[in-house]
Amino acid sequence: MMEAGLGMKFVMLCFIILIVLSGCTSAADPFILPVNYTGDALMKVYTDKTENDYKVNIICRDGNYSIRTESENEAWNYAYVSGNRCILTNDKFPESSVTIENFQLAEVLLQDFDFGKFDVLEDIPEELIYWDGTYKHVLNFSKENLLPKTIFIYKNDKLVKAIQYEKLVIEE
Repeated sequence: MMEAGLGMKFVMLCFIILIVLSGCTSAADPFILPVNYTGDALMKVYTDKTENDYKVNIICRDGNYSIRTESENEAWNYAYVSGNRCILTNDKFPESSVTIENFQLAEVLLQDFDFGKFDVLEDIPEELIYWDGTYKHVLNFSKENLLPKTIFIYKNDKLVKAIQYEKLVIEE
């Protein structure tokens, strides 16, 4: 009878250990901040009097960006490559591509699409906030695919830009 009691205690102990170990390994998958990616987004830019909508296609590879913005009237292609070079092309005049050497505004223009500024924590929460001294960037993640979903950019607590990712694909 005493052996049956010990056997039952052993089974219960094994069961408890199994539950504890299962709980430890079933942690939620973490949210992902892609480094190299392609994406499609809808970007809205707000001023005191206007709201402008742009469709944006982004390709980011090793810190080099290719961005296409489309409004209802025109489309621009921007390629920002190493060495501070920027190549601009307008769809209406594709043969008139312009290359700007020593382009100093690339960092400012790309900041909205660079997820690296948010990469400060080991465990990424569902919402990240980055403050650059002038603008507050609020990044929200999709619970379905664990990738960035929206970025809201505020200046003096006033919304100035919203980016909603419609498609985001991590590239190797």
